[in-house]
Formats: sequence, C-alpha cells, structure tokens
Amino acid sequence: MTENTIMSNTLEQVLKRYRDPSGTINYFSMIADTGITAFAESLATFDLSTLDTREKELAFWINSYNSLSLYGVIRKLKSDPDFVKKGNSSWLQRVRFFALQKFDVGGKQFTLRDIENNIRKDYQDPRIHFALNCSSMGCPVLKDGRYSAENIDAELDEATKLYLSSPAGAKIDEHENILYVSMIFKWYKKDFEVTGKTISEYILQYVPTDSKEYLEAHLNDIKIKYLDYDWSLNMSENEGSQE
Repeated sequence: MTENTIMSNTLEQVLKRYRDPSGTINYFSMIADTGITAFAESLATFDLSTLDTREKELAFWINSYNSLSLYGVIRKLKSDPDFVKKGNSSWLQRVRFFALQKFDVGGKQFTLRDIENNIRKDYQDPRIHFALNCSSMGCPVLKDGRYSAENIDAELDEATKLYLSSPAGAKIDEHENILYVSMIFKWYKKDFEVTGKTISEYILQYVPTDSKEYLEAHLNDIKIKYLDYDWSLNMSENEGSQE
C-alpha cells in the first residue's frame, strides 16, 4: 500500500466528513466511523522504505501525527467520555496523551511526542510547528486534507501564514507596542533560532500586510509576550452533524 493510497483514500475522506470549515472536529460523530481507526491500524504495515525523498518523508510524518492525534482522541473518548470536557488541560493528561500513548507505524512503536521530536530533529524546519495539530484549540488549525509531497513547502508556508494571522498565533498591540505570540515560540525557541532570525523577524515573513507594516517599523523596539495556550479539545460546536 502506497503513501498516496492510504492518505488519499482514508485520511482525506475522514477529514471531509468530520472537519468543520473552522478546522474543528466532530469527534463523537467520528467515533461511529471506522475510517480513522482503519487508517491508524494500516500504518502498522506501512513500508517506511518507500519514503525515498525528503518531501515524501515530511508529508507522511506530518499526516501521521495529525491522524494519530485524532485517533488518540477517539480512543480516549471511548474509554472516558468526560475527556471531551477536560481535553489535555492538565499536565498529567498531556503526558498520558502525548508521551505514553503508543502507536505502531511501520512495525515500530511511536508516541506522538516521538514523532514530533523526530520531525523537528530530522528536518529542522520551524514551519512544521504550524502543520502539526495536537487536537487542542490552541494548536494550528487542522488542514482540510493531507499534506502532499508534491507541494509540501508551499503548504507549510500556507499553514504558517494561517496560524500567524489567527488570534491564537500572533497579534500586535500597537498602543503598548507588544507582539503577542503563541507559546510555541517559547517552548521551541531553539527551533526558530536555527533560522538566524529573531522571533519578530521570523513572524514578519508571514503576517498579513497591515501587521507587517507596523512590525517592520518597530522590529528593534517591540516587546514580545506570550499568549495563554488553550489545551481544550478542538471539538466542533456543531458536534453531531456531518457534511
């Protein structure tokens, strides 16, 4: 089974059915569908040696992370329906979800943290942080389809622009001359430092025109503060409906 087959035929169909236009997910509707479970289980027999280019590898692992995060939520909701209320808001719950929950990919066991750290180490591209979705409201929005090897760089640029134009990603208080940014920039500061740019300089590349003009004029004196991260579940307000 090829990467293109499992990603196109399974993952994209699941996202089409249960992802709302806002990027949130109809999780309880998804529980009754075997698609995401079938996809997650199919990864166990995936031949990783077929990923013979950087682009194929990167797209595969991003898609796998996002899909297994969805699958992880489904598994949690089946065993603990109250997870819908608390999500990964507590430190202990985040450890359980990201560092203890294991998945079989290509015959090897990975946690979500393993996959994220491997992608960070192997590719050293901070745009990756804006493509990975951890099933929380503070995360970058889940893409409306799979990431593709053919267009991975353009899609990573788009994901970065989308997140940094959202209230969860970055916002400027011109009155106080403060650039508020996601905690992602604090947690993964070293990942952004490899670009040789400051946080303000990095963000300048991707923010909308109105913010860009102000940021360009205040690069040297704007203050950086971090936004609270929303760990609540990225569940649709229209839970129960399907497209």
